[in-house]
Amino acid sequence: MNKAIFLDRDGTLNPDPGYISDPKDYELFEGVTEALLKLQNAGFLLILITNQSGISRGLFSEEQLEAVHDKMKKLLKKGGVTLDAIYYCPHHPEHPYKGVAECNCRKPKPGLILQAIKDFDVDIKNSFMIGDRVSDIKIGIASNVSPVCIAKSSFDGYENVPTFPNLLEAAEWILTQ
Repeated sequence: MNKAIFLDRDGTLNPDPGYISDPKDYELFEGVTEALLKLQNAGFLLILITNQSGISRGLFSEEQLEAVHDKMKKLLKKGGVTLDAIYYCPHHPEHPYKGVAECNCRKPKPGLILQAIKDFDVDIKNSFMIGDRVSDIKIGIASNVSPVCIAKSSFDGYENVPTFPNLLEAAEWILTQ
């Protein structure tokens, strides 16, 4: 079985200005590549889990999302990091996409992580979900993967979730577990 780091994108890997549709607007936070390289070198799979309701809202296309992800992968590759997979949910309850409004893949529902666990034979006991929102904590809990939060402070009701100001500090903590 494989151990994995499931990663949120916006607010965790990169600033979140809202609905990034152009690759020129995508940049990584400082320290992200270093953090992911440490985790990758420790044998973790790196799997992106992201809600992208801008697709269902008509703000950008799946092709535009792919172009943004291509830029992200190029930036990470410069630092020696390769993502093992990218899973995204294009849905939103108020904006059906291809006839689907309610799905099992929109965080905090666990569909994306559960699919990745199956696809990559993931050992959930030795894996982590890192994100910056309550939905990221909830998807970790719902899929029995330990949540880790990137935030200035803990969220009400989730004070016992390890919380760090950035991905590098979170990665360093994970490596001591």
